[in-house]
Amino acid sequence: MVHDLVVTGGTLITSSGIRAADIAVTGGQIVAVEAPGAALDGAARLDATGHHILPGVIDTHVHTRHPGVPEREDFLSGTSAAAAGGITTIFEMPISKLPVNSGESLAKRAALCEATAVVDFALYGGAGHENLAEIAGQAEAGAVAFKTFLQPPPPTRLDEFFGLWCTDEVLLRDVMRAVRATGLRHCFHCEHTATFEAAQRQLEAAGRKTGRAHAESRPAVVEDLSVAIVLALAEDLGARVQVVHCSSPRSARMARDARWRGVDATVETCPPYLFFTDEALDRLGPFAKCNPPLRGEREVRGLRQCLREGLIEVVGTDHSPFLAEDKARGDDNIFLAPPGLAGLEVLVPLMLTAAHHGWITLEDVAALCSENAAKLFALPRKGRLQPGADADLTIVDLGATWRYDSAGALTKSRANMRIYDGVEMHGRVVSTVVRGAVVYRDGIVTGRPGHGQFVRPETA
Repeated sequence: MVHDLVVTGGTLITSSGIRAADIAVTGGQIVAVEAPGAALDGAARLDATGHHILPGVIDTHVHTRHPGVPEREDFLSGTSAAAAGGITTIFEMPISKLPVNSGESLAKRAALCEATAVVDFALYGGAGHENLAEIAGQAEAGAVAFKTFLQPPPPTRLDEFFGLWCTDEVLLRDVMRAVRATGLRHCFHCEHTATFEAAQRQLEAAGRKTGRAHAESRPAVVEDLSVAIVLALAEDLGARVQVVHCSSPRSARMARDARWRGVDATVETCPPYLFFTDEALDRLGPFAKCNPPLRGEREVRGLRQCLREGLIEVVGTDHSPFLAEDKARGDDNIFLAPPGLAGLEVLVPLMLTAAHHGWITLEDVAALCSENAAKLFALPRKGRLQPGADADLTIVDLGATWRYDSAGALTKSRANMRIYDGVEMHGRVVSTVVRGAVVYRDGIVTGRPGHGQFVRPETA
């Protein structure tokens, strides 16, 4: 049999081990994984000699916000950056000028995104107190999960957040009950609004408006309080929940304790919380601002320990595109800068660097960046290097040591990646394959706009 593509010479990294193997691809799926040198005939061949192959990386937390502000990011630039970063599937959050808050809006946004996608994508649905009646319809339209912000939106962006937020715990029970009925996971941005608003007012009144004041306005307890509420409600309702962009070790351990009690509670974190401390806020000001904020050295070490202990299931980027002029609004008052960092192109190198430093193993990278997300979000054809799975491959050079320079980034918001400039990376993406098509190779995006497909969960 002549396969569409044969990948030879590579070493596979999965959560169960590392081994050399050749891969045969037909019709966009893996059809064989054989010992090196097996007689696999392919119409095309990809030589991975000397390189390692991860299951196609899934980024569970992306904000391209398309359609939104195209000069910051559009879906072509965002998914091109993902391809360059070794990411084969992104989970796009519901915020945009067409917010996902109904089945109709989800279908419209899926069509808009699919027209220019270079890699595959899934869409979160929005769950808030304003759109309870629309939650079931979003699940039917193919939402991969639901997202709820437990903070009010910026006053100038109410249109982007309609149906995506809830700050009232009484109403939140109804929101969580409606999501539970869909069988999908319910993901939360956890920060306790009253606590951080009071702290910010006090800091501003004292004239504290730069750098680390942002972190001081949102200490870890702000996150912990909100996580505790979500976990208590999840236990009471039997809901499936996830804490996203977790920065607090205590929050991760609270989720572990909830799992011991039978709660289906999982945790996602992001590379900035593992690699940087709140010192970066003093050094870079608004260009190091994200929510939750960067933490102190003790909390960063604690979060790495949680990663080692298996208390965190997935790692996503929380890619947030902003231009230099957007961020610069916070030069004199950190509270005026929009929160968020761009990061699609550094997720894989940073996680390989974490393995190089011994914080985690290479097998952990496969689990945290590919396999676990596919399992938790019911995407059985993703995140596996096995026959029957989509032929999504992230091919890396573990021997590459280099320093990052955001000037070469493909995201339109490369200025919002300056926190990574000069960071020594151990491991580089060589090629990215999405359903058997090479979409990135040796520094060049080769995938065509529209190759990426909308991915739906396969739920019972």
